[in-house]
Amino acid sequence: MVRFRGLHIVAGIAAMGVAAVLGMVMGLSNTAIFTSSCVVFVAVSLWVQSRVAKSRTQLQGLPQQLPDGATRERAGERPSEQLPGGEGNAA
Repeated sequence: MVRFRGLHIVAGIAAMGVAAVLGMVMGLSNTAIFTSSCVVFVAVSLWVQSRVAKSRTQLQGLPQQLPDGATRERAGERPSEQLPGGEGNAA
């Protein structure tokens, strides 16, 4: 399985560079270039991170075989009657 760690950071930095170049071409001040580049960095990195997370959950939705001796509880699925600390009580 391919790991996508840090891909959103790399994509954000690349987009930040493109935004800085476009800001210089447009004749923006240094402050405006920096601000717009930071906004683009955050927007692109969050977008890429959400796309990677979506692809991971689609891959995890496929049926997987558990190793011998492993239970569904250890695999991350917990029965609803075992809520910790009284969660679910609206008293």
